Amino acid sequence: MMGLSEILSRINDGVFLELIFQENTDWDARLDSRDGIEFASAWSASYEQVLSSCPPEDESIRQVREAAFKKVYQITGNPDLAGYVSDDFGLIAQAFKHQVDSGFIHRLWQAYAQGTFLY
Repeated sequence: MMGLSEILSRINDGVFLELIFQENTDWDARLDSRDGIEFASAWSASYEQVLSSCPPEDESIRQVREAAFKKVYQITGNPDLAGYVSDDFGLIAQAFKHQVDSGFIHRLWQAYAQGTFLY
């Protein structure tokens, strides 16, 4: 699994998130599709799994979340999208840091790593 410093480095590299979010996309429609039962249920179940098996979010996780939020907001000007991405990266970072094995979180990270916003 990737470490938090590597995740933070990718967020701040000037390329990683830019490739995903620079495209002219209806981000609100993509966010709406995340509210569908399948995605929302999988995300919530993964969140509950991490919440129940890990200590509270620490400063290193907050740094990852904040960096993701600021970068996506800078690219898109969309605070809702930035919030969703921040939540995703918080979930990913927490799971990776505490070695929580979750297929959904792994797929979520893989989507970002491959330049895709999962919805």
